[in-house]
Amino acid sequence: MVQLNSPLTKTPKTREYIDIFCEIKKLETFYHGFEENAPTIVVFGDQSSGKSSVLQRLTGGLSLPRESTKSTVAPFKIRMLQREEPLHKISLRYIEDKNRKPVTPREVDFAIITDLDEEDIELKLRDAQRYVQNPSITDIENTRLPDSDELAYTKNAVCVTISGPGQTYNLSMVDLPGVTRSDEDNEVFVLSLVKEYIKKETTILVPVFQATSDIATQCAYRLAREADPDGQRTVGVLTKMDRIVDYPCDDEKHLELATLVKGQGEHQLVNGSYVIRNLSSVSEIHEDPEELEKETIRKLKQHIIWEDVPFDRFGLQNLTMKLSYLQRKAHKRSLPKVRSFLEDRRSEFQEKLNELPLPSDGNPMIHYLSSIIMNTQIPLPAAIMGTMICMYFYNVFLV
Repeated sequence: MVQLNSPLTKTPKTREYIDIFCEIKKLETFYHGFEENAPTIVVFGDQSSGKSSVLQRLTGGLSLPRESTKSTVAPFKIRMLQREEPLHKISLRYIEDKNRKPVTPREVDFAIITDLDEEDIELKLRDAQRYVQNPSITDIENTRLPDSDELAYTKNAVCVTISGPGQTYNLSMVDLPGVTRSDEDNEVFVLSLVKEYIKKETTILVPVFQATSDIATQCAYRLAREADPDGQRTVGVLTKMDRIVDYPCDDEKHLELATLVKGQGEHQLVNGSYVIRNLSSVSEIHEDPEELEKETIRKLKQHIIWEDVPFDRFGLQNLTMKLSYLQRKAHKRSLPKVRSFLEDRRSEFQEKLNELPLPSDGNPMIHYLSSIIMNTQIPLPAAIMGTMICMYFYNVFLV
């Protein structure tokens, strides 16, 4: 079984964040708004900018489809969940039909990948992506994929759930299709899809810039600034720097990229950008990405333009520390909603309690809890859990 553990779980202050997050997650038994508003890391940028490779490293090695001109044509949603039993699975989420008309959202299981190796997982993900491109197929097990797909790009999503005791805390990440300029209709569709995902205030934006192209012509910066004008929930990633270090005489290009990383100049981001070295070819598949990254950083720092760029703007470890910090900030921003919800529930409980006569044991709460459990329309375990959690938060946080 491929071991998948995000490096985000190893950053400083993670324990504090995990404890808070786990307590909040308990409320999802009866209030699903917390899942909807949970911070999600969304990776986006131009086609072939290295987005999927960045996300693969952030997930600890999930083999997302790569190595082709158009490897990602649907959203890939990765959910890393803390559970007692290990389970890695792929599911398909449909929200549109072959004519791009909205449909009632549904999610169907596609494959269990717990015991598969990296190569087989990537093949399964490729097949899963093609099935969401062909939403007319309803019997996945018994229907072969067509020669040509119904949708070139789609809002339907491939969902990957990685759960088990080794997942320190719940984590949500999304890899979006790269923006292509070879077809105007596809470009408009993908731009609209990206904007839809990054507009939520709880989304952490990760625009990916490739060093081999002019920053001004890449869509990532413009999309990030439109969705997050003050830049507080955006952190950039600069890829393919290994292809630039071999051209030390191109001072203009080095200055453009170093300025971007420092968070200065025309394309400045408040949180700056981080230099990440991904595996760049099949020949490097067995190489240690961290060692390759260190070598690229060493070569860059020998260039006079990069001398004053802070060391904390290089490497995956520093990127994950920044993302972890932004996650904690996002959760703090969501806490007022949590408190408002709990205050409303406390008021409801108090009104009910005031209407009840004291039972013989003198405790109206026992009477009230019993009446909820006996008269609830939701499954009994959920009713018990929801009620007990409400009272737990009432006693611990609000009294």
